[in-house]
Amino acid sequence: MAVHMIYAWFMSFRRITISVPEEIAAKAQRAADAGQVESVSAYFAGLAAAEPDWAQAQEILDQMIEEAAGLDDAARGWARLVLEAGDIDVAGAA
Repeated sequence: MAVHMIYAWFMSFRRITISVPEEIAAKAQRAADAGQVESVSAYFAGLAAAEPDWAQAQEILDQMIEEAAGLDDAARGWARLVLEAGDIDVAGAA
């Protein structure tokens, strides 16, 4: 079943220009042509809406670390292990 993104009448819009590889533009156009989305813009809006707001998440994490007076080495080591990251760049890091 195709998922349709219906633009709500109460949403405000801002026109932007993005550059994407030709294959991605063609994919978006095929989705619009097949009626899977209202338009190419709706295709990209749907993708963006589904993606977590990583910048906001980073701000919240930075605030939590600041409120906790930073991270000690044990906490940083645990986070690296859990996230399987080689280098975590967080505010408040020693």
